[in-house]
Amino acid sequence: MQIAIDCTFFGHNEAKAKKLSLSTSIFTADILDAFSSLKVAQNFTLFVNYNHEQFFRERFPEFKLTVLKFFPLTMVNKLTKGKFKGTKYLKKFGFFRRAIEKKGFDAIWFPYCVDYTFVKTRLPALCTIHDIYPVHRNGKSGWGFITDSKCMLTTVSDYTKNDIIKTFGLTNERAAQITKIPNSIVFDVFKQAEIVDLAEKKYILDLNAYIEKKNPMTLLKAFNLIKNDIEEDLIFCGGYKEESVFEAMKAFISQNNLSERVQLLFRVTDEERNWLLTHASLFVTPSLFEGFGRTPVEAAICKIPVISTKETSLYEATLGLCNYVENAKDEKELAGLILKKLKQADSADKLSEIANKLTANYKPMQLAKMYWEEMNANCIL
Repeated sequence: MQIAIDCTFFGHNEAKAKKLSLSTSIFTADILDAFSSLKVAQNFTLFVNYNHEQFFRERFPEFKLTVLKFFPLTMVNKLTKGKFKGTKYLKKFGFFRRAIEKKGFDAIWFPYCVDYTFVKTRLPALCTIHDIYPVHRNGKSGWGFITDSKCMLTTVSDYTKNDIIKTFGLTNERAAQITKIPNSIVFDVFKQAEIVDLAEKKYILDLNAYIEKKNPMTLLKAFNLIKNDIEEDLIFCGGYKEESVFEAMKAFISQNNLSERVQLLFRVTDEERNWLLTHASLFVTPSLFEGFGRTPVEAAICKIPVISTKETSLYEATLGLCNYVENAKDEKELAGLILKKLKQADSADKLSEIANKLTANYKPMQLAKMYWEEMNANCIL
């Protein structure tokens, strides 16, 4: 049996820097590593962009690769010194589909399946859907695979599964075909690099992108309400930003004289990220929308007290084990809970119990086995 895996969605910056930063890329890498450990890597071929070949050969040596190339694209990429990527045209003009179909695969897996990553082929497909946030913003165009019986669907949370069923009005029969396989969570937290400027400071940490749906302004406003009552600073850290959100945050910091108490970090190393997680006094995620919700789980695994919203999948992903605000946009409620948790810290035993439960729930090996079983049970091979 041979299965094609679409890896063309990995970020260009990730491949160039040889560092994964997008949650969907990290999820896929975790499962691929687990497939290697399960000794089934020989059953898969990774389909990668022409300018990502070196990264994938080094990062996933056990897997066969098919490198998607089209001379006009590679030439323009070379002439523009890498500024023009053009890889979307590999799918748009049919190169991806033809490459998949001519190699005799039994099926294809789309680990990050959205409107612009999915390509309809003659092969049965397994589509992993992390969330349908783009549908709520832009409509259902391009999402026909949701109702296509040749496409088996998996979601990373019950929230996303139910959101799909409701939004697309699926029949009971089609809804019953959707399975849930959560994201894996694994990282070597002992690989750390100290951020010298923070070494002697106590701080509250928010580890999320600077984008509207992550709701960083509510946390910033909450901190401003209690800044004189606590000794902790506030640290934001993200790997992606919407300029409008980032600029609004900087303006608020300036207007309220918070520059000595608030820092906006951007694209730190994995080792620095681990250090931030393990040294925080409190982790807060004010997010409004998550298909899964990785960062609060990671913080809890690091035995850090966590405050989260109950929006979308966050309560589910954290197994209801953390601390939650009822109104995600209410900075006063959030400020009050932050004060409470800083003054009444959870015991070490409780934090260890939470960490152990979450670690056990998100082991990559058991989730990779679920994918392997799903592929076989639904006869897509």
